[in-house]
Amino acid sequence: MKRNQRYESRLEKRKQNRFLNIAIGLVVLLIVVVAFNLFSGDDNETASTNKSNSEETTENNESNNRSIEMETDDSKSKANDEDSESQDKEESAEDKDKADEEATEEEKTESETPEGGGPEGPWQPIGTSQTEPHTKTYDDGSQDWNEMVQALSYATSIPQDQMTIFWLGNGGGPDFSKGTVQSKADGKKYDVMLQWIPEKGWQPTSVTPVQ
Repeated sequence: MKRNQRYESRLEKRKQNRFLNIAIGLVVLLIVVVAFNLFSGDDNETASTNKSNSEETTENNESNNRSIEMETDDSKSKANDEDSESQDKEESAEDKDKADEEATEEEKTESETPEGGGPEGPWQPIGTSQTEPHTKTYDDGSQDWNEMVQALSYATSIPQDQMTIFWLGNGGGPDFSKGTVQSKADGKKYDVMLQWIPEKGWQPTSVTPVQ
C-alpha cells in the first residue's frame, strides 16, 4: 500500500515537473518571439527612416540643381539683354553722330554759299574745301562735281533737290565748265557757265535761258 502511494507521488511530481518545463519553454519561446519582433521592427523603421532621408536629400539636391539652372538661365538672359541694350545704344549713338555730321556739313555748305545769285546775277565764287592746285573732275559724287552742282543751284536759284542736270562738262578751258539744268517746279531751263577761281571755288559767269 505504501509502495503504491510512493509510486503515485513520484508520478505526480514528474507530471508537475513536465508541466513546469513546458511552461518555462513556452515563456522562453514567447520572449524570443517578442524580442525578434522588436528588433525587426527597429530595423525596418531605421531602414524606412534612412530611405526617407535619402529621398528627401535627393529631392533637395534636384531642387537646388533646378534653382542653379534657373539662376544660370536668368543670368544668361540678363547678360544677353544687357549686350543687346548696349549694342542698341551704340548704334543709336552712331546714327546720331552721323545725322549730326550730315547736318553740320549741310549747314557748312549753306553758310559757304554766297547770298544773292539767281539768273540775274551778280555772282560770287561759292567757296571751296579743295586745295590748290585744283584738278577739274566730272566724276558724279566727287567734291569738285558737288561744288559745281552747288554753283549751278546758286546761279539759277533752283534748289538742288528740285534741279534736273541735263549736262555738265568742259566749258572750253581748264578752268571753265558748263552745265544745262532745268527746274522741276516750273520747267525753266538754263545754260550756266562756271569759272574756277583759285582758293575761292567755282563762280557762275553767265546764265542763259534755254527755250
